Amino acid sequence: MTTNRSRAGFTAIKKGIAALLCLTGLAGAAHATEGMFQHAYGLRHKALAGAGAASIEDATGISINPAGLVDVDSQFNMGLSVFMPFRQYTASGTAMIDVGTHKSTGNVWPAPTLAYVRKLDDHSAFAFSIFGNGGMNTTYKAFARTNGCPPGTPGTGAFCFGKAGVDLMQMFISAGYARKLSDNFSIGIAPILAIQRFKAYGLGNGGAGFSGMSAYPGNFSGVGYDWSAGGGVRVGFLWHITDTFSFGASYQTKMWMSKLDKYRGLFAEQGNLDIPANMQIGVAWQATDSLKLMLDYRRLFFDGVKAIGRSSVFAGTPFGSDGGPGFGWRDTSTIKIGLEYQLSNDLILRAGYAHIWPNPVPSSDTAINIISPGVIRHEFTGGATWRYNAHHDIDVAFMIAPKGKQEGAVPAIYGGGRSKLEMYQFEVALGWTYNFGAGSTRAR
Repeated sequence: MTTNRSRAGFTAIKKGIAALLCLTGLAGAAHATEGMFQHAYGLRHKALAGAGAASIEDATGISINPAGLVDVDSQFNMGLSVFMPFRQYTASGTAMIDVGTHKSTGNVWPAPTLAYVRKLDDHSAFAFSIFGNGGMNTTYKAFARTNGCPPGTPGTGAFCFGKAGVDLMQMFISAGYARKLSDNFSIGIAPILAIQRFKAYGLGNGGAGFSGMSAYPGNFSGVGYDWSAGGGVRVGFLWHITDTFSFGASYQTKMWMSKLDKYRGLFAEQGNLDIPANMQIGVAWQATDSLKLMLDYRRLFFDGVKAIGRSSVFAGTPFGSDGGPGFGWRDTSTIKIGLEYQLSNDLILRAGYAHIWPNPVPSSDTAINIISPGVIRHEFTGGATWRYNAHHDIDVAFMIAPKGKQEGAVPAIYGGGRSKLEMYQFEVALGWTYNFGAGSTRAR
């Protein structure tokens, strides 16, 4: 009876988490812009291409630099983004991978975000936020193939096993505390609870197809959703060097996650898929009473997670083992430029640009990344905040990510030939901010 109750309780917990994921838009983080991360999480920072480590705009700034929370009045933020990633692959001269150009379906995803900050006094603040960190998603239909398949396979779809793709979704729940150590210097800390859900299908299983290169061929693909949980922390500082110039920096540790046991045959170290660490530093300059300029640098440490950063080129060590292949992603850097212009007391306009280098996916790893084509290199953003009244602000933001590409040879053990990945993205977002107390006197 105890076992049955325990199972029922665990099922109820998973259902509750699933409901929370839908509420906070985890299901909408279909494919993030900077590798497997979103370019920003709150609408005001989304409009700035994610810049703002030295100029926190609202409660969602907990995800960029928690030290800046002391500069934000007590407020509640809620936003909904509609994320539209378009991805495809083209293959030629391949065997297991179907030749020609094939597009992934599922191109529209909603992604809400919630955040709250409360000023405890003039020197400290507390914040709480729930947001989708990112993820990846592809779905290639079970189309009739141009080239043949090995006997015993379904004989359709990108990899001979019918409908194929992956679905990785990640949610962060974070609480943060910030405190001023002096009139112009503050620090912040924000512990993070991370939850992720993953599914892979159509890649082969039970020793057939690509699963024949796995240490656990029955746990390579097609075993449904699996969940893992873990956590880490983001820390930061913010220094107002002068009345018009500030400098901020933050570091988010790796999220140490429990193993995805159902997929211990796909991910290195028996299903160990941690979430990579990242850092961001930035400066902000109040050039005039109306114009603020921001310049940030962000570094994503994909190489610190073996299942993500290790090369996908199979060298005899099977998938899922301690030394098994990964997805080959490289550490990336992003330069973010943000501009904020106060047009009137009730309206702020924002614009931003971000450049990512190098391409997260090396040319030698294009084959495995057909299911995770994180090849975006440029982002153009914009948005505005309109003060409806002292307590209510309306926020809007958009992002355009032009087509990113990567092309390379398919290793002979995967069937040879060449493959090319392509992806472009759009995002539009609408949000609402409630200002507590006496409310705001300006849109900012």
